[in-house]
Amino acid sequence: MSKLTWARALVALTAVGCGNGETPAAASGGGGSGSACPKPGISKRPWTLGIDETSARLRWEACADTASRDVELTPEAGGAAQTFTATSTAFTIDNTYYAPFNADAPADEAGTYFNRQALLTGLTAGTCYRYRVGGSDAHAGRFCTARAPGSSFRVLAMADTNPGLGDATKRLLAVADELDYDFSIHAGDVQYYASGFDTWVYWFAALAPMLRQGAFYPSIGNHELENDDEYDQYYLRFFDKAGFGGTDAYYRVDSGGVSFFTLNTEATLDAASEQLGWFKGEIAAAKARPGYRFSVVYFHKPFITCGDKSQNSSARQLFEPLFEEHGVALVVQGHMHGYERFEVPLSDPTKTITYLTVGGGGGLLGDIDANADRPVCAQRKSHGKFHHMALLEITASGLAGRVFDPDGVTRDEFDIPSP
Repeated sequence: MSKLTWARALVALTAVGCGNGETPAAASGGGGSGSACPKPGISKRPWTLGIDETSARLRWEACADTASRDVELTPEAGGAAQTFTATSTAFTIDNTYYAPFNADAPADEAGTYFNRQALLTGLTAGTCYRYRVGGSDAHAGRFCTARAPGSSFRVLAMADTNPGLGDATKRLLAVADELDYDFSIHAGDVQYYASGFDTWVYWFAALAPMLRQGAFYPSIGNHELENDDEYDQYYLRFFDKAGFGGTDAYYRVDSGGVSFFTLNTEATLDAASEQLGWFKGEIAAAKARPGYRFSVVYFHKPFITCGDKSQNSSARQLFEPLFEEHGVALVVQGHMHGYERFEVPLSDPTKTITYLTVGGGGGLLGDIDANADRPVCAQRKSHGKFHHMALLEITASGLAGRVFDPDGVTRDEFDIPSP
C-alpha cells in the first residue's frame, strides 16, 4: 500500500486520554501511543478570536476539569491587571487519529475535554494586551483590539500549513515572530491528516508562535473536511465564532477601517447562494460605515491561478464586480501550493485588483506553471515555487505587502493604493 493510501486511511480507534499540550512528545507505533494529561491540565494552549474594539474571546482546551479557569490580562504598554474567569464546556471526542509517518506527532485522542472560553470585555480600542492563563508563562500571549480608522497595523497571511511534513512552517513562523503583526488570516487547509504527518495536537504546538502573537482568523479548506467528524469535533470546536456576521464558515472582522471577509469555497458560490447574498449586504454595509478604507477578501480554492489546480471562473464573474464597487484592494487565496501575484484589470481600465496565492505555508510544493496557458496568466506579475508567508502592512495610503521565505529572504514586494 502506498504512503498516501496509508495517510488517507487514518486509523480511528476508541480510546480515553488527551493531548500533551504545547510541546510535541515522541510517540511510538508510527504516530501515537497515548499520553497523560499534563500537570497543569491544559492540553491546547490559548488562542484568541472574535476581537473588536472593546472585547475578545480567549480559548484554550483542558484535559482535566480541575485546570485553571483564570485569565490575568494586562495592557502591553503597562497598566493595572484585570482577572477574568472562563466558562467551561465538556466535549466528547469519539475517535482517535494518528499521524502514521510522524513519530513526533501525538495522537488526537478520543475522550472528554473541557473547552474553556473567557470573554474579555471592557477593553480599550487600539490597545495590545498580554494574557496569562493560570498564572503560567507557558500559557501566555498577546492580542490587539481593533484599531481606529486610519491606523497603521500589520497582518500575517498564509495558507496550506502542514507543519509535520518538514520544517518550513516552523521556520516561516520564526521569521514572522519578529514582525509585530496584530493578527493572522489563513486561506484554508489549516491541518493535514491526509499527509500522514500532522494531528491537531501537533498543529497547536507547531503554530504556537502565531497563536501567541495575536488573533487567528481561518477559512475553510478541503483538508478541514477529511474525516466525517473533523469539521464538527475539531475545526468548529476550536474556531467557531471566529469573526462577525455570516456563519462559522464565512464571516468578517474589522480593524483600522479595513474589513476582512473570508468565504467558504467548500460550499456553493453561485448566484443563488446564501454566501453571495450575505457578501453583497455585508460589504455594502462596510463601505457605508464612517472611516471605511477598503476590504481584503480571503478564501481557499482560487478564483484564478496558473498552477496545478482548477480555478473558479464563474464565482469570479459574480464576486469581482462587487470587489470593484466596494473597494476590495486585495484577494488572498490558497490551495495551489506555490506563490502567485496577479494584477487584474477591472472595468475601469485605470484600476486593477491584486490576487495573491499564498499556498506555500508548509505543504508539499506543486507545479506553479501547470496551466500557464490560461489567459489570466498574462496578468501574473510574480510567482515562484517556494514556501512562504506574506506580511500585509496597512498604511496611511493603502496596503504594502512583503512575501518572505523560510530563510527570511524577501521574495516579492508590492504596494496597493487605497481604492
